[in-house]
Amino acid sequence: MCITRAGIHYPNPKFVIWRNDMFVQIRKQFPFGIAKINSRLLKWSFEYTPEDNRRRDIPAILDAVFHVMERAFIVKDDCLIKNISFVELPANKESAGILIKAYE
Repeated sequence: MCITRAGIHYPNPKFVIWRNDMFVQIRKQFPFGIAKINSRLLKWSFEYTPEDNRRRDIPAILDAVFHVMERAFIVKDDCLIKNISFVELPANKESAGILIKAYE
């Protein structure tokens, strides 16, 4: 988030571009929609493959992913994502990304 001198919060333009791209990718993978998760407590597994060996801010990555999942109507509210397993795999430019699994 960025803040104007007047104290107004707005998303970073680079984040908006990334968020919109992720939304399009989710819709391509699930063209008929996804059953929205409303209140069930699930276990969430995140397998992250970075494209290079730079240091990453994992809580920021998860926050961005949660935001996209909420924006894509996968979850009603990202506060429903609680029981989390996060694994960072070795860097691989060809298969960089994040694999998300939700299970009971």
